[in-house]
Amino acid sequence: MEIDPINDIGTPITDETFIKQGWERVDKEEDGNSFYYWVMPLPKDNPDMRCSTLISSANDDWEFLGIAENTYRVEINDMNNLGLCEFEEDIEDLYSILTGEDINDSK
Repeated sequence: MEIDPINDIGTPITDETFIKQGWERVDKEEDGNSFYYWVMPLPKDNPDMRCSTLISSANDDWEFLGIAENTYRVEINDMNNLGLCEFEEDIEDLYSILTGEDINDSK
C-alpha cells in the first residue's frame, strides 16, 4: 500500500501487524491491571538479549496517546520517541533502514 503524502494515510498498526511481522508479545500486570505490548529485536533473529529493540505502546494506551482503539505506536526502545512509527509502512521503512533487511522476510 502506498501512503498518500497529502493526507499522511497508511495502514494502522494492530495486533495483526505484529503477528504478521513476527513480534513477541509481552504480557504484564501492574496494580491489578493486565496489559500487553510487543517487542522485536534488531535484527529480529538477533540472539543477544541486550540488543536494541523496537517496542510498541501498550494495548491500553490508545486513549492516552490519542490514537484509535486497538492501534499502536512503535519506537526504538529507550530512545525517547526516536523512530516513532504510526503506520505499518513506517515500521517497514525503519526496520529496513536500521538492519538493511525486509521485516516481512521470515527468519
